[in-house]
Amino acid sequence: MRKKDDMSRQQHADKVFRDAMQSGRVSPILPLDTLVLLPQRRFAADGAAALREALDTRTSDRLEKESRLGLADLVEQLGVAPKNAELAEALNAGLPAQMIEAGITHPEGFPGLERWLRRSAMSADEQVPVGLDASQYLEVPTLAEHALNEGISLSVWPGPAPSGDAPACALDISAFISAEGLEAGLLHDTLSALPDLMPDETVMVIVHGVAAGALALGATDETSFVQKGRALCEALACLVSGWTLSAETAELLGASIADFKPVKGLRLAAMPLRASNETTFTPASDGLSGEVALVQAAEEAGASASPAAITSLLRLAPSAADELRETLHAGCDLDRLDGIDSDALNARGFSDEAVIRVRNALKEGLPLGAAFSRWVLGDDVIASRLKLAPESFDTDGRPLLRMIGFSDEEIVAADACVSSASETIAREVLLRHGITLPDPRAFEFAVAAPLAASGALVCIDASAWDEHADRSAALEAGIALYLRARNRGEDGAASDRMNAIMELAEDLHAEEARAITQMSLGADSFDETGKPARRTRLPDRRKGYIQKSTVGGHKVYLHTGEFADGALGEIFIDMHKEGAAFRSLMNNFAIAVSLGLQYGVPLDEYVDAFVFTRFEPAGEVTGNDRITKATSILDYIFRELAISYLGRDDLAELGDDVSHDGLGRGLKDGTREGPQPLPDEAVQFISRGFSRGQLPDNIVILERKRAERDEAASTAELDEDDDAEDYLGDPCPNCSSFTLMPTGDERVAHCATCNEPTRSESGFN
Repeated sequence: MRKKDDMSRQQHADKVFRDAMQSGRVSPILPLDTLVLLPQRRFAADGAAALREALDTRTSDRLEKESRLGLADLVEQLGVAPKNAELAEALNAGLPAQMIEAGITHPEGFPGLERWLRRSAMSADEQVPVGLDASQYLEVPTLAEHALNEGISLSVWPGPAPSGDAPACALDISAFISAEGLEAGLLHDTLSALPDLMPDETVMVIVHGVAAGALALGATDETSFVQKGRALCEALACLVSGWTLSAETAELLGASIADFKPVKGLRLAAMPLRASNETTFTPASDGLSGEVALVQAAEEAGASASPAAITSLLRLAPSAADELRETLHAGCDLDRLDGIDSDALNARGFSDEAVIRVRNALKEGLPLGAAFSRWVLGDDVIASRLKLAPESFDTDGRPLLRMIGFSDEEIVAADACVSSASETIAREVLLRHGITLPDPRAFEFAVAAPLAASGALVCIDASAWDEHADRSAALEAGIALYLRARNRGEDGAASDRMNAIMELAEDLHAEEARAITQMSLGADSFDETGKPARRTRLPDRRKGYIQKSTVGGHKVYLHTGEFADGALGEIFIDMHKEGAAFRSLMNNFAIAVSLGLQYGVPLDEYVDAFVFTRFEPAGEVTGNDRITKATSILDYIFRELAISYLGRDDLAELGDDVSHDGLGRGLKDGTREGPQPLPDEAVQFISRGFSRGQLPDNIVILERKRAERDEAASTAELDEDDDAEDYLGDPCPNCSSFTLMPTGDERVAHCATCNEPTRSESGFN
């Protein structure tokens, strides 16, 4: 009979515990080190030696990570399927032979090896803290601070640390509080289920949600938060230890003393929660921490208030809870962001519609990067108004904010404001109703000290405590400390030096490559910058034009030759009635210019060098429709080339409406808005210099017209039977056209050209 009762009690306990887990009031029963971060091993005899060993291990791990990332970069440069020659070069460049062999034997080849190296280097394994007792920590505070700065977490205990194998269950005390007060009966039933489920072991009950529970009980200021937080811890201590609850505490909790019957087989503890994949337990506040989560995780309808926040406002008035819900539902307002508000966005090119899109996205709970992404703003805003590439901001719009002028500090501040917007909004609502959340550090220490004095195991997260005296006081009060490793900041001097080294390495690599190329091609094959200069020869049959002019009474013939794309490639200068020496000098000057053009010298450089040079012959220019005066022969020649090939109308002396043949282009009579540019299909037939880059009025594109004519002919053939005219064979006596058509009278014919009737005495046959 007793065995049956035990089984029935265990089934009841199992049901009660499962209901509590589904409601989020407790976590599963797990080993203690799964729920909290405990030291990696028992305390070492020498705390300083343990810290130095941890520092050495940390340095080795960091170097190994950086080495793997470097090897991954080298392996990535090999490509998908490198050849033996490429692998030999990589071996000479420093890639270890073991890596090459690993890439050859890897099932996914070198790309798979590269991915494995990056994954193993970037994996962020949770670091188990180094354990120290209080005396060891107090003896080496400087070394301990150095370890924290180097990324090593510490766990400091005033006494023996608990075993990580002990069964434990985390409990959110705030989940047992309603508007009427603490539900002591439900709490007692839940705790009583633990010994029935683990009859042969002592279960560690780790309390969480103390600050959130104080809020739910109606705390409104620092003093009341501490009072109600201590009352909750005292109630749990009475349930576990069998003490009698004081009447004052029972009144604060809104419960009856008779509800607090002792539960055997339990031990009370308060420690920071460890993130674990084995549980989804998320209390409203962590351990004894004074930080209270007023907002739960965002849902489809937006952020929702936590039960503790709703319960605290319901104690004041139902309308207060409704106000919190409505305010959170409204979401984050764009104008809450410092620096990145609607006015700043409008000033940087955002339309009112784009601002509305961002505003709505933030109200729906999207983070800052998503609110400014392509899928919210749309291509019309990013491409048309901001003149940026939309595909660059598919998922994260924060780079877009940087590109339109916002600083990194403004973006980080706005991102943090959006992330904490719901919590900030909830705090403002509570503050309007007279509820001020406590200082986290003061609350935590004030609640932890009496709980530790009751015999409970207490550990608090003191990572934010900067004063060594505060930590010493906590250890003297019997409170263990968890000190989280600090993020190792980037060394500015080391970063600047590495950037300089990388730039120098790139320069040395470029010089080495240039030297190798010069040795293979010869020193004469390079320009001033060290880049190979290659001559581009003109086609054998080339376009160009001849311009005959006189400069100061001296006749000059300018002959040009063009590349296939219409660019200038050569010039010839002929002058008559000049001495042989001057003619030869001008001919050789033209050859030198032509060679420069074919080796890539821009025509702009020649124009800037020779325009407005002064020497005889100079003066009036005749025969050119755009230039009337010149200061020298070279001034005239390069002004003509600049006008014809570079569109430098600023060097011309006549209007823009004058064409190459001296005829107007109809700009002033309204027949055309501007000269037509030379189409690509016309370049192979028309000299770009002769037409001065514009399509002349009397030129048609043959291929286009031929296509149109062929299309019209094919259409006409299909309709030939229906549309063909039946003309007579005789010419019209009035206009001589063979377009005479018969009429009803055989003596009268009608001409389709001149519309004159024709009569004949003999008739038309």
